[in-house]
Amino acid sequence: MTTIRAEEVRIPRHAREAVARHERVVVVNHERPAFVIMHPDDTAADPLTARRGRPLREALGLLAGAALPDPGFADDMEAVLADVGPAPGDPWARS
Repeated sequence: MTTIRAEEVRIPRHAREAVARHERVVVVNHERPAFVIMHPDDTAADPLTARRGRPLREALGLLAGAALPDPGFADDMEAVLADVGPAPGDPWARS
């Protein structure tokens, strides 16, 4: 963890008060979240190694337990395409 001195930054009073109430403060840069300021006592509750998503083993288990593909799906799609007609050469072109 990197530490900076309080006199090196200016944190508005309402943000300091929010942190004192154990609320997280999101700092935005160009309308996008850039930093989160939080109370030091709250860091133990959030593991630094928190990861998004699921472990690969769990994801593979979910996929293995999923329903098998519908054998008639390809026939249904062929019927839809035959009804609609051929796809345009550039699907993103203005129509």
